[in-house]
Amino acid sequence: MRGSGQISFLQTVFKILCRCPHLQFLSGRWTHQLPVEFLRGVSDLFGPSLLGLYWADTMPDHDTFATPEFLGSFQALRILDLRHFKGGDFTLRPPHSPSLTLPCVQDIILSNNLHSLQVATILDLPKLRNLTLHTNGSEPGENEHLREFLKAHGRSLVFVDLPSPSETDLELENAPIRRNAEYITPDIFLAKDVCPNLESFIYSCASPVYPTNPHDNLLRIGIRGITAELLYPDKPSSIQNHLTVLKSDKYPRLELVQLVGFLVEAHADSIMKDACIWWVERFEKMGILFLDGECVLWMYTEESPIEQVVPKKQEDKRTMYLATSAEAATKIKDKCVVEH
Repeated sequence: MRGSGQISFLQTVFKILCRCPHLQFLSGRWTHQLPVEFLRGVSDLFGPSLLGLYWADTMPDHDTFATPEFLGSFQALRILDLRHFKGGDFTLRPPHSPSLTLPCVQDIILSNNLHSLQVATILDLPKLRNLTLHTNGSEPGENEHLREFLKAHGRSLVFVDLPSPSETDLELENAPIRRNAEYITPDIFLAKDVCPNLESFIYSCASPVYPTNPHDNLLRIGIRGITAELLYPDKPSSIQNHLTVLKSDKYPRLELVQLVGFLVEAHADSIMKDACIWWVERFEKMGILFLDGECVLWMYTEESPIEQVVPKKQEDKRTMYLATSAEAATKIKDKCVVEH
């Protein structure tokens, strides 16, 4: 929803919304200031029923009247996307304001800018499990607002995804990234007692800082941004640094390492498959599965020099990372209805 700043435009939009009583997902991207009456009308219409909400403000010179109270009115939400949320001035909110609880939110999508993290910290999210945290590559990789968010919600998180920095909404696994881009470093989430219940963690191999903190509960790791030349074991690369630190003594429950978005089958040369199998065998010695982006385990067999196998215990989770609810939620900004 872009349109103009004329009240007649918002009146037309509201009339359309009134004819959609079963709406489940709403994506709003606004380029003009919204009157509080419009926000109240949206809250009254969908507060009890909306399952997914993406709310974006793209006005550089004005604040909207969208507040934490506006977000708190949607009591049925499962997915909340606030990566481009600005809202009002949170410093004007009384310090002893009542708690704003969203009792059903399981997936939250944020960016590491001030407003997105601030409003998410204010909200009470008792069922939160999954976090997708974006960065445009310009914001600092770690800041006090991220630390405050993790202090409030870190213990709830089971799944964390850190997409590669991007200045646009175009999310390509292997898109070029500026060399000086700011990354959200993995260790922030692996530090002691920050996210003690974390089980699945996805981050980019382009990050100059690889994980160093141990974690007793981590089961699955996904690494983004893989390119073919990075996997060759005889060539020093960033992915080697990221993969060689993943050891069973640091992550005693680790079961799986997956190359998110990287498909070995797409490379015709067998050398690429050999390189992947080298890593498979290295992790196998530690009892850890090493899979490509399609959840395929590559190995040598007697029948065929190279064979691709879907591990039996993974057959029902072929899209474990690429189709998790947190990943699916990112599509809300482009679609009003998505399968979830």
